[in-house]
Amino acid sequence: MKKVHVVLAIICLLTIQAVAEENYLHHGVQATILVADVDRSIDRLALWVDEARGYLLFKSSEVVIFRFPHTEVGRLRDFLEDISETVVELSLQAQDLRESILGIQSGIQSREEILQQNLQYIDQTDVEGTLAIEKEIMQLLTETEQLKGKLRKLMVDRAYALAEVNFRILGQTLPTDIPSSFGWINTIDFYKFVSERF
Repeated sequence: MKKVHVVLAIICLLTIQAVAEENYLHHGVQATILVADVDRSIDRLALWVDEARGYLLFKSSEVVIFRFPHTEVGRLRDFLEDISETVVELSLQAQDLRESILGIQSGIQSREEILQQNLQYIDQTDVEGTLAIEKEIMQLLTETEQLKGKLRKLMVDRAYALAEVNFRILGQTLPTDIPSSFGWINTIDFYKFVSERF
């Protein structure tokens, strides 16, 4: 019976890993949170990012921008609720990268095939033809490297979500003078008006 449970657990783990590897979405998180102590909250968030195997891109006293594994998006939402007094805004986005990735992979493959054909012809041409083929080969190599760079970027986007968390300080007291959207009310001394009436 124990062997069956172990086998089932292994199958579950392999299924989860396969689903994670098949992810073609780039996740984005935009959040604004209200906190009592900005520095402490930022330090806690930076620690969470490190523990989640992510990395910081930018950090200031107002905003933290970072990347983290897309599998941790749900945990981030819970963590932001934990470190804040209020989550003012939380926006989750997902962009499907499948078409872009397949297009770039196809572009790389076609250029590599043309490159192989050109290399076969280079020995069969005269000097002028060889120079023309070499020029085309250099162009193909440049385009291939550019496409591979774009593909690497998309692979990072697949694996890592991008988050921007903005911090707002929780006010200790309410402002004493809150202006009205009705301009004429702002011209009246309310306390004087009340004392004269009563």
